[in-house]
Amino acid sequence: MTGEVLLIADEQEVITKTTALLESLDHLVSHLESSELIGSLSGRNPVLTALVALADRSAEKQAIAALRSEYPMLPIYLLRSDRDFFQETPETLEVSGSIRLPVRYGDLLEILKQARMKALQNRENENHAAGPRLIGTSPGIKAIRTLIRQVAATEASVLLSGESGTGKEVVARNIHALSLRADRPFVAVNCGAIPPELLESELFGHEKGAFTGAFQSRPGRFELAEGGTLFLDEIGDMPLNMQVKLLRVIQEKSFERVGGSRTRISNVRLIAATHQDLENQIAEGKFRLDLFYRLNVFPIELPALRDRSEDIPQLINAFIKARSGPTQEPISFAGDALQTLMNHPLPGNVRELENLVERLSILHPGETIDCAKLPVRYQQHGSLQSPLTELIRADQVREVAELPAANGQKINLKQYLASLERSLICRALEQSDWVVTRAAQTLSVRRTTLIEKIRKLEIRQPRGQQRSSVL
Repeated sequence: MTGEVLLIADEQEVITKTTALLESLDHLVSHLESSELIGSLSGRNPVLTALVALADRSAEKQAIAALRSEYPMLPIYLLRSDRDFFQETPETLEVSGSIRLPVRYGDLLEILKQARMKALQNRENENHAAGPRLIGTSPGIKAIRTLIRQVAATEASVLLSGESGTGKEVVARNIHALSLRADRPFVAVNCGAIPPELLESELFGHEKGAFTGAFQSRPGRFELAEGGTLFLDEIGDMPLNMQVKLLRVIQEKSFERVGGSRTRISNVRLIAATHQDLENQIAEGKFRLDLFYRLNVFPIELPALRDRSEDIPQLINAFIKARSGPTQEPISFAGDALQTLMNHPLPGNVRELENLVERLSILHPGETIDCAKLPVRYQQHGSLQSPLTELIRADQVREVAELPAANGQKINLKQYLASLERSLICRALEQSDWVVTRAAQTLSVRRTTLIEKIRKLEIRQPRGQQRSSVL
């Protein structure tokens, strides 16, 4: 369902035709007569909009007042006959608009679209005031906000990808907060932090005596998230046998607790997240292709912090403000310290930056943080240089000096550039102990891009080293 619609009407023909149209658009319809309004609105499910079709103008005003009292921000539309259509404008009655009876499909579609946009705007305002925020004004963050708004009002599954610490749970919470499920639970579970043998019980719950130590029945995360959103973090770490069971729940919208036989209906929206390349995992037989397509209905890739370094000052200010209090003197950052952090790759992304601000707030309360007060490993990037950068520059100078072209000989530019690229990738891998993620951060490329280049250039880790494969 895409949202409940309240229909306040007294004429059976209007009720029948309007209800049929709304249900064809996959909306839950609750019909109330004007005499039933008092006391019947409180405690209801989230409502998308209200349609009022009452010939009695006095009853119409009373219905609007009752709706406005219970739902101050709810979009309300009047359904009126041609004879009454121009009596009192919607602005006078403090409603969002009106359409002619009998209701036409196109008119209804348009007011439902307007209602969804209004609900989304209301939730976005509430979320900005109280919920987790995406901080920054970089193009990357603006694009993420747009995608959140586009998908929030739908029921589509979302797959969030990006490096660790980029804020995938914050994005998931924003999607939930702007959705029609906002007043229902948001439940997060880290699939990589739970032992494989316990993950099934954690997700689906268990009955008393289902296994050793199960002294009482316990609901799982699917039950706890009923009607709301279930956020599966680090989905790439989920064992294959659990992937099969998760796929079944997604397809059938039902499950059983461990040790139980009762089938339970599941009504949750799934948002999954991973820092891994799932397509590469699929190729290696570690992730199911059918589950990937079920989860990857609406993909959102979060940019690394180094790709939106212009947001770092805003992030730092937000972290400082969050830590400020009567017993905590706020710190501030000098320009050289900000520039140094903007030059740093920050492999831990936003989480690393937040932890750094917390550490500095403890060490230097009330002080201005200049470059000298930053940990040494951050100071090394003040001039955009690193030991690897110096090695690369030295190699480039030496290799250019030794070019055959310097002696009038021809060179193959394509081969030369490939050789240089291979040399730089090998040096980055060696410096990072052949950990591809760290090497990709050093070279400022995406992990998937580096993996492709390693394969294309047929780079192999030397035998005898601790790791058996660069992949």
